[in-house]
Amino acid sequence: MMLNSIQLNPIHLKPMQLTQLLAELTERGVTLWAEQDQLRIRAKKGTITPELREALTDYKAEILALLQQNSLGFSSDLPTVIPAVGDRYQPFPLTDMQHAFWVGRSGILELGTVANHGYYEIAGRDLDVQRLNLALQKLIQRHDMLRAVMLPSGEQQILEQVPPYEIAVLDLRGQDQQTVMARLEAIRAQMSHQVLSSDQYPLFEFRATLWHGNAHENAHENAHENHVRLHISYDLQIFDAWSLFRLFEEWFQLYQNPHLTLPVLELSFRDYVLAEQKLPETELYRRSQHYWFSRLDSLPPAPDLPLVQSPAALKQHRCKRWSAQLEPAIWQQLQKRASQAGLTPTGVLLAAFAQVLGTWSKNSQFTLNLALFNRLPLHPQVNDILGDFTSTTLLTVDHSHPESFASRAVRLQQQLWRDLEHRYVSGVQVMRELARRQGRAPTAIPVVFTSTLGFGTLGQEASALSHFGELVYGISQASQVWLDHQVFEQNGILKFNWDGVEDLFPAGLLDDLFAAYCQWLNQLATTDVAWQEPCYSLLPATQRSQRQAINNTAMPMPDVLLHQLFAAQVQIHGHLPAVIASDRTLTYQQLFEQSNQLAHRLRRLRVRTNSLVAVILPKGWQQVVAVLGIVTAGAAYVPIDPDLPPERLQYLLENSEATIGVTQSGLSQLSVAINGIEWLWIDREDLAEESTRPLPLLSGQTPDDLAYVIYTSGSTGLPKGVMISHRSVVNMVLATNRRFQVGTEDRILAVTALNHDLSVYDLFGLLSAGGAIVVPDAAKDPAHWAELIHQTQVTLWNSVPAMMDMLVSHLEEQAGRLPDSLRLASLRLAILGGDWLPVTLPDRIRKLAPDLQLLSIGGPTETTVWNIGYLIPEVDPDWKSIPYGQPFSNSSYFILNEALEDCPVWVPGQLYCAGVQLAQGYWRNDQKLRLSLSSIRKRRSPLPHGRFRPLSA
Repeated sequence: MMLNSIQLNPIHLKPMQLTQLLAELTERGVTLWAEQDQLRIRAKKGTITPELREALTDYKAEILALLQQNSLGFSSDLPTVIPAVGDRYQPFPLTDMQHAFWVGRSGILELGTVANHGYYEIAGRDLDVQRLNLALQKLIQRHDMLRAVMLPSGEQQILEQVPPYEIAVLDLRGQDQQTVMARLEAIRAQMSHQVLSSDQYPLFEFRATLWHGNAHENAHENAHENHVRLHISYDLQIFDAWSLFRLFEEWFQLYQNPHLTLPVLELSFRDYVLAEQKLPETELYRRSQHYWFSRLDSLPPAPDLPLVQSPAALKQHRCKRWSAQLEPAIWQQLQKRASQAGLTPTGVLLAAFAQVLGTWSKNSQFTLNLALFNRLPLHPQVNDILGDFTSTTLLTVDHSHPESFASRAVRLQQQLWRDLEHRYVSGVQVMRELARRQGRAPTAIPVVFTSTLGFGTLGQEASALSHFGELVYGISQASQVWLDHQVFEQNGILKFNWDGVEDLFPAGLLDDLFAAYCQWLNQLATTDVAWQEPCYSLLPATQRSQRQAINNTAMPMPDVLLHQLFAAQVQIHGHLPAVIASDRTLTYQQLFEQSNQLAHRLRRLRVRTNSLVAVILPKGWQQVVAVLGIVTAGAAYVPIDPDLPPERLQYLLENSEATIGVTQSGLSQLSVAINGIEWLWIDREDLAEESTRPLPLLSGQTPDDLAYVIYTSGSTGLPKGVMISHRSVVNMVLATNRRFQVGTEDRILAVTALNHDLSVYDLFGLLSAGGAIVVPDAAKDPAHWAELIHQTQVTLWNSVPAMMDMLVSHLEEQAGRLPDSLRLASLRLAILGGDWLPVTLPDRIRKLAPDLQLLSIGGPTETTVWNIGYLIPEVDPDWKSIPYGQPFSNSSYFILNEALEDCPVWVPGQLYCAGVQLAQGYWRNDQKLRLSLSSIRKRRSPLPHGRFRPLSA
């Protein structure tokens, strides 16, 4: 983050612009210091651009004042440290961050019962452990916080006397390599997540493991070379990352020169904390408090990442580390491109991290927790002492609008600079106040970004950890933290780690996030397009390939109309039953003739393509004749429930602009006056004189003409008529029939009302395959359905889940009283969709029909019946819902976020579908057409929210 060199806020100046300048100079490795009234600069050749040089000239006086104030250790806006040597060992308060750690480890908050803890392993050779131990003992006496404990009262105390610390040594010299590795792993398992008693000295542990090198470990090593593995475990309440680096720096100095005398430390961490306690009395604090507290109502939550369990449910957890690096050449390229975009190195890394989180987050606006090593310049030795100076600031990220990465990153950096001007109120205090207003326990923003870039400019290199050897392992953890991203620079290499609670997330999710982040940094370093494209996909390549495979559904379609599919079956199976009802059975030939007679009558009434003919009929064989007759005539049918209230029925007739309606006697609702409609009473109309011969197509008629218009329920307003073409229905029925081998032996129980689009398959699916439609009586009677299934040997079921539930419930209630033959023995396929499918229903059905295939289908009314399906296997007890499935032939599905970018696996987003089964639009409603069937990359229809699951899940 923006670190110690820019901690002091200049007075009466332009703070944001000056902070921006100093931040960029710090992270470019530029050193500034004051010699009397002269500003001195040390920088690599080419680092100071003309723009930076001009800015340095403009702000010379302000920078000199800042440097002089830092060196003198006072500021008119900041409290003054008064060292109290006599009170050094008296208890004193915890800082905000220490208190949060202290409460967090108590277990009363989410992801508690853990220490806020760091662990490192350093692989060295030929180290003198006794000499290391003596040097460490000197540091323990030198630095107060190495002798600190946390008191049960919620305070801390520096112990005046402690026993000499001894580094525990495990001597494995002479042991075989397998034994050595096993013991090292055992130590790691014990120390990497240990919980040290916070009220007992020491709050750290140092160990050393010794062994001899051999050919099995490294062929180039001397077999007798002495290996030393240092194990360092420490509680984060006693010092921060700067302190750790400082500790190693001085430890190495004393190891190299045991007689070295380090400068006396006048300042104690206790002195600093007590001075910092006076911050609320300053104008700096009051301004910061107003800045943050006035934003509380609009502060977004943390990134809404996919979880497999609630953090509150995870009682014991261990963090896992993901590590990678950018080699110097790539890292320099990234810094150069960042500078050209107006970004600091930290700024580009933070923006890249936010971009990846935004891709995997359900919410496009979220807040990140940024760790600040906030050593306020209250004393000249403030950078020399050890302690937990950590603070946090909360950074709001907004990815709700499409924009280039460069623009988004600059906007984020500007937000950070504004926030840092008010860093005197920490993120911990902000979250406490938010919790107080909301009347709940305090929580933390659980996704953290930690940067130590710029430490070198301030006099402390992060490479100090490598003085004794190579850093070969590290891990950290903190209560309430899900994911902590840490970046640092070492020998020109950018190194970065993610420490995450893997058990919170779906398997492999953090692997995907980290891989995407690494790939994204490389793309930003090496390409211009990554900076400029508004929708640059971070979807992992494996997931992109999976999506392409899932949506690779192209299949050839015959250029035919629905009644032509039926007519082809008449030629082959004219003698077979087509419709079976309680009062009549029609063969294919009979249905063909009756529907042709109605079609001839409609032609004489001058129907035309894409005009609508209303069908207002109760359940019965007459519905089948009416629908076939209308599409054969070249028009489209609009089914209307005859039981609708007169007002709704009148609205549908008027909105559909139907001039012809097919109905029957006894429907009192039709007494309403509808001007301009000519009624065909199918039960009393004399159609015997009409020809039974097939009709030619109307001039210009194609499969893209309308087959039907079905109105939505109108539950959210007035019903809208969804327009579906012949081509769409042909694709749906042929794809379904091909997949499930529907043929002449099949019969379907047509329980679905004609005005519900599932009925479309009942009619055209079976009539295009030579099967039969079994029409039940109008009443929803599951006992009647069970009888029909047995009597007519029904093989297919197609309905909303509630109707199947009615049937299953009836059979469950009659268990033991019904013969097996009246159960579901003949059914081979049940298609369920159009509404919520309870996860318990499939198992209930299978108890009645163990060999039944269960197909869950989807697709709203704005698509053609269904265009996606899922063959339900044994239901996983952990499922909250039945999966939506995979798209059918010539259909595709997408899950997009608000910026219309593809959502990764597990991430919920808006569901979109595309393909031939997409509706043509809403009848006579161009505005709704534009809003809901908008062009998004290609023509797609928005659906409810959904998410992709791994194929194996």
